[in-house]
Amino acid sequence: MRPSSPARSEPPSEISTFRLRRRTPGTFVLIPCPRIARSIRCQGQLEAAAATILAACPLLITIQEQPLQIWFDRDATLNGLDIPLSTEQPAASLRRRHTYSYIVPDFLIELRGGQKRLIEVKPSSKLSRPKVQHKLAVGRKYAVQQGWTFHVLTERELFAGPLLENLRVLGRFRHLAVDPRVLAAIEEEVCQQPILLSGLFALLETLAAAPQVRAAVLHLATVGRLDFDPRIALISDQLLLFPRGTILWDPFDSPWGPSGSSTDVPTASSASSPPINSS
Repeated sequence: MRPSSPARSEPPSEISTFRLRRRTPGTFVLIPCPRIARSIRCQGQLEAAAATILAACPLLITIQEQPLQIWFDRDATLNGLDIPLSTEQPAASLRRRHTYSYIVPDFLIELRGGQKRLIEVKPSSKLSRPKVQHKLAVGRKYAVQQGWTFHVLTERELFAGPLLENLRVLGRFRHLAVDPRVLAAIEEEVCQQPILLSGLFALLETLAAAPQVRAAVLHLATVGRLDFDPRIALISDQLLLFPRGTILWDPFDSPWGPSGSSTDVPTASSASSPPINSS
């Protein structure tokens, strides 16, 4: 008999629990996340868009996709009864007397400072469906019980502004081979004071052509060796560059704030507690 391979030991925060959604069909997309040394496995393009932004957030500590099952009594929830939620499957005797179901949120992340966000990604066209509303209410109630914030992200939040497009552009430059002299020269100039990308072209014109400088800058930004705020404007020659560690942007500042309206339905789950401020 072929010997089995030893189990790989990983920190709990880095273990993918995507197996919980194995029952759900769809196209899987892998999004690299260097901070946790693995790719995030997503179902469909909306989840992939959310993961792209989360993976690039400089405040991110850990991320889990499909992190847990939240079991609830479906009939009691639909009837507005305040029932407990559990991450453990109910006993068989209970399942014979009640109609249990569970939800699997899309992401659980932890940011610097210890804040945790439970995230559900949905097309906006589905939010008005009663079944979806009740499942979101369950997710929100569980998050409040844990002291987390709950966020419902749709294409309206994910594709708003230049953030996602900028991050997708940066992703093309992660493994770019660049002359180390050009990289060192750029970092030396930026560490003196914030500088426009166009300003670097003139300063480094004897060392590299403008396209090479632009590519080197985007590589340095992708690997975290210099900063800019990707939420402000699309990448251009007017990009303002800062030393590393200067810009700690957070997508939860406003567009991704805690979702109250998306789960504002007449059930006990949606009325449990007000959402926690994300700031």
